[in-house]
Amino acid sequence: MSQIEIIGFDASTYVRTTRLFCEEKGIAYTLNPAHLTGPQDLSSAIHLAFHPYGRIPVMRHGDVVIFETSAICRYLEATFGGPRLFPESAVDAARAEQWASALHCYFNPVVVRRYILEYAFPKGEDGQPRRDAIDAALPDVRDQLQIVNEALTDGPYFLGETITLVDLVLLPMVDYVAVMPEGDELLAAASNVRRFRDAFSKRASYGATLPERLKNAA
Repeated sequence: MSQIEIIGFDASTYVRTTRLFCEEKGIAYTLNPAHLTGPQDLSSAIHLAFHPYGRIPVMRHGDVVIFETSAICRYLEATFGGPRLFPESAVDAARAEQWASALHCYFNPVVVRRYILEYAFPKGEDGQPRRDAIDAALPDVRDQLQIVNEALTDGPYFLGETITLVDLVLLPMVDYVAVMPEGDELLAAASNVRRFRDAFSKRASYGATLPERLKNAA
């Protein structure tokens, strides 16, 4: 059987989620930028043939090509053995799905797109982060972290001691928050989120998928 190929960049939070999923299940895979030399290639005809919305990750497994993180992970769960990362219980499955959806729809747009990307890809004068945009985002970032903090009360993970897909969605985003200039203060005010990251950082999958950008920030 062909090896799993993840198309994307290691700095992407969602690419890391799919890699974490593979690592946790013991699935052999390769991370391959393939036709992507930089963000500009996401809108290329070659990439749009893989992902019509020009995003990453994309998974290739022989003749099977799937885009979108949750869909990729559902395929991997159904195709390979290893620990289950989608809960079997109907209630737990629904709870994990609700939080994964909330992270995609509400947490990511604020924490990643409005805050983290202002530092990662500065749009201000002389290539500097736009301080006004960051300051405007910070109250909403704190609110999002507090919502997730409450959900992790019984932690360290969303379902207590059991790792599921939703934890793999959250971890890459929180990891970036931690290295932002305000990271220490943000996580100090969200102790359950900090506990979540500390617990996850002890897992083998954590170091195996750590992006170069975060290795350099450590």
